Amino acid sequence: MRPLLASRAEHRRGGYWTARSARGRGVAPRAVRLLAGWALAELGFARLELRAEPGNAASLRVAEKAGFSFEGILRAVHEDARTGARVDHALYSLLATEL
Repeated sequence: MRPLLASRAEHRRGGYWTARSARGRGVAPRAVRLLAGWALAELGFARLELRAEPGNAASLRVAEKAGFSFEGILRAVHEDARTGARVDHALYSLLATEL
């Protein structure tokens, strides 16, 4: 039996946030990098994507510090649950070959 995250036929999504008291300490980039390493090495994923709103500077820094590469902006790709507005996402990726 394999974990649900191991499915190659579908995309899986996850999210994260950092407690205010832990912000600025490198906790999020380290956790994202550890999880990415596990997914790429142990689960056999070839590629991971990380998306964040372009104005969310903290999340963009997490992606970069965790070793993800910026690929571009996905325009109006997501509907904001709070406002119903379509929002852009910055797209970052990490490949198994980059570990």
